[in-house]
Amino acid sequence: MIKKDDLQLTRRQFLKAAGATAALWPAASLLSACGGGASPDTVKIGVLLPFSDIYAVLGESIIEGMRMYFDETGNEAGGRTLELIVEDTEIKPDVAQQKARKLVEQDEVDFLTGVVSSGVLIGLRDYLIETKTLLVCSNAGANELSRGLKTPYIWRTSFTNWMQHWPIGAWAAENVGRRAYITVPDYAAGENALLAFTNNFEAHGGAVIGVQRTPFPSMGDPAPFVAELAEAEPDLVYAWYSGSSAVTFVKAYHDFGLTGTLPLVTSGFTVGEDVRPAQGEAALGIHNSLHWAPLLDNEENKTFLTAYRERTEREADVYNVQGYDTGRVIVEMLNAVEGDTGNVEQMIQALSGISFASPRGPFALDANSQAPRQNMYLRQVQEVDGSLENVVLGSLGEIVDPGDDSKG
Repeated sequence: MIKKDDLQLTRRQFLKAAGATAALWPAASLLSACGGGASPDTVKIGVLLPFSDIYAVLGESIIEGMRMYFDETGNEAGGRTLELIVEDTEIKPDVAQQKARKLVEQDEVDFLTGVVSSGVLIGLRDYLIETKTLLVCSNAGANELSRGLKTPYIWRTSFTNWMQHWPIGAWAAENVGRRAYITVPDYAAGENALLAFTNNFEAHGGAVIGVQRTPFPSMGDPAPFVAELAEAEPDLVYAWYSGSSAVTFVKAYHDFGLTGTLPLVTSGFTVGEDVRPAQGEAALGIHNSLHWAPLLDNEENKTFLTAYRERTEREADVYNVQGYDTGRVIVEMLNAVEGDTGNVEQMIQALSGISFASPRGPFALDANSQAPRQNMYLRQVQEVDGSLENVVLGSLGEIVDPGDDSKG
């Protein structure tokens, strides 16, 4: 545990003290940084994302969106050139901590961004406090970091896990059924999903009749889990999975004949654009909630989708949007402080005033939760012009994390 007195150490003092350890890093790591140090006119941004393991596609999507926004600004902000130094965290907290130390103590980045896994983000927390290093997080949604573990050094451009699961709990109780069985992966984000959905589902007359926690990062054979859901005979199943696990679960649900007979309600990540092509018709009809959809009707989204398609010859997904918005937040922060990255408190203060029209709709950073204030949308997978799409049925309202688990 970090003591209060330890926080009096400035970031520059810490880096000087840590300088003696730099020789311990292998030469290959030094060469991979950026070769020879940056000019005072350059802002060095350390990027921590997974490029291997089950979330590799997410890391690639986020950084592509981020680079797209930086390219639109000429890779400049606050009168300085932007330089990215990228490291692969996999999905391992110990690996991420090692990479963060390398970026901060060797490469002397001005701040960090990225992070997909909640476990990785929580694992970095104490080090960020110790070194007074700002991290602008582009995905990980651990609720705790807007609650008891909140620190001014972690801000999120994505969501807290509460935000995507809580609003659809009320909708499910009022529109689908009153008896739910919940299935989630057995790690921190799964517990966040379980608690948020349960609180609002029960507050609106629902009852959770069973909870299923599946192995993480891979659930293995899905058959026993899907069979358990069928045997329980609930009114609906609520599920949260992402990546390859989302494909495995949704296809197994369909193969067991449950699609169309036992309503499946999910987080939007479970049937997102990154996984739905592999799910095929198994995803058809699933209701879900998320802060963006390709068919979301606003000018910023239309412009973004066209530009992304022209840039990559691919269709965008929500992780591209999060990376893109992270890039914009970073640029607006740097513009607000006129490129002065030497004062981390000034950068933090600038973050609390950022708002803009995003492809996801109105976006603002909330000073209390240090996460976005944004709309959540009710979506359903439908066939549109011969392909399956998440059609937006309406907004579940403007959502901001309450800072506790009691709301609902």
